[in-house]
Amino acid sequence: MRRTSAVAAFAALALVAAACGGDDEETASTEAPAATEAPGATEAPGATTAPGDCVLDEPLKIGYAADFDLGGIGDVPGTKGAQFVVDTINAAGGVGGQQVELEIKQISQTPPDPAAAQRAVQELLDGGADILLGPPFSDYGLPLLEVTKGSVPVLFVTSTEITLSDPSQGAFLVSFDDRVQASAAAEFATKQGYTSAVTLSSSDIPYLNITTAAFTEVFTGAGGTVDKDLSFNLGDTDFSAQVNEIAAMDPQPDAVYSAFFLPEAGIFLKQLREAGVESTVISADGFDASEVWTVGADSEGVFFTSHTFPGPDNGVQQFLDEYEAANGEPVGTVAFGALGADAVNIAVAATLAACSTDGAALIAAMANVSVDTVTGTTSYVGVGGTPTRDVSILTVTDGAPALADAFYPSVVAGG
Repeated sequence: MRRTSAVAAFAALALVAAACGGDDEETASTEAPAATEAPGATEAPGATTAPGDCVLDEPLKIGYAADFDLGGIGDVPGTKGAQFVVDTINAAGGVGGQQVELEIKQISQTPPDPAAAQRAVQELLDGGADILLGPPFSDYGLPLLEVTKGSVPVLFVTSTEITLSDPSQGAFLVSFDDRVQASAAAEFATKQGYTSAVTLSSSDIPYLNITTAAFTEVFTGAGGTVDKDLSFNLGDTDFSAQVNEIAAMDPQPDAVYSAFFLPEAGIFLKQLREAGVESTVISADGFDASEVWTVGADSEGVFFTSHTFPGPDNGVQQFLDEYEAANGEPVGTVAFGALGADAVNIAVAATLAACSTDGAALIAAMANVSVDTVTGTTSYVGVGGTPTRDVSILTVTDGAPALADAFYPSVVAGG
C-alpha cells in the first residue's frame, strides 16, 4: 500500500488532532503539523516516533464486536473499512512504535442470544482489547455495555441509537443519532414545501419508532401535519393494508416517512406505486445501508438520510478508490465503510492523546477528541458521546444514489 494514500493522510491527522483534557502526564506531546492541515496531505501515519511524540509500551488492540445478522448491513462494510485503515497504518509503521491489532468477532446469533453475545464480548476483553468497536443496534449494544461496565471505550461504528451514547460508560457514537437524522429529514421535507405526511412505525426495534417520533415533532413544529402513523413489523411481506389506507386519503399526503430497510421497504414501495400513490417517500439511513436503489424503478425519486457522500470537502472518494485498488472489490455501502475507517482513526487519536492503552485514560481522551477523519471532522469536545455532524440527504436518480442536500438540522427533536 502507498504510504501517501488518503487513508494514510487521515490516519496521520488522527495522531495530531486529538486534544486530551486529562492530566499532563497522560497527554501525548505532539510536535507534528497542526490539525488544520488540509485533508489531502501526504504524511504517513507511521511518523509518530519523532522526539517528543508518544511511544507506547504495548500495541493498541482494537476489538470489533460485530453483528453480521440484521446489523450486517452496517457491520459488513464497517469491518472492511476498519481493517483497511489498520492495515494501512501498520504498513506505515503503526501507532506509538507498535503495530495496531484488530480482532473482529461476530457476537450476533439467529435467533438472538444476548448471553452468547456477552460471552463473545468478554472473549475480546480477555484477549486484551483496549478499545471496542460496537454493533449498530441496542439489542446487542446494551448487553455489550453490561460487560464492559465503563472499563474500556466503545465506539458504536454505524449506530444511530440514542441509548448507546453515554460517555459515563465510555460509550460513543461515530456519527449522529436518530433524532438528528429524522429532524434533518423533517426539515428537508419542509424545505420542499411539503405540509402533510404519513409515518410508518414499528415497535420491533427502537430505530423504527424513535425516528418517526422525531420526524413528527419537527415536521409539525414547522407547521406541517402528520395525519396517520401506520404500524408494521420486521419481516412483513405484505403492506397492502397500509398502502390502501394511504391511497384512500383525500388528498394523499405530500410525504411518507419511515426508517425501514429492504426487503420490507422494497415491498412497500412496489405496492405503493402500484396503488397509484405519488407521495414522496423519505426514509433514514436504513435505505442507504440496504441499498434501496437496487430495487429498480420503484425507488426512483425517494430521499433518505445518510452519514456521508463523496465530495470535495471530504476524503470519501479517495478512501473508496484506495480500498478497491488494494482489495480488488468495493468496500460495500459507502457511508458505512467510511464510518469503519473513521472509527479506527478516532481510536488512534484517543490513544495518542492519552499516550496510553489504559481504559480510563482512553475514555478521558476520547471525550475530548477532535480529529479529521475520512468523512470530515469528528469531535466529541463539549457534545458528549454523539458528534455534531451534517446529515447528507440522498436521492435515487437513474438507479443510483445522488446528493440532494447536506446540513445539520436547525431544530433537533427532544432538544
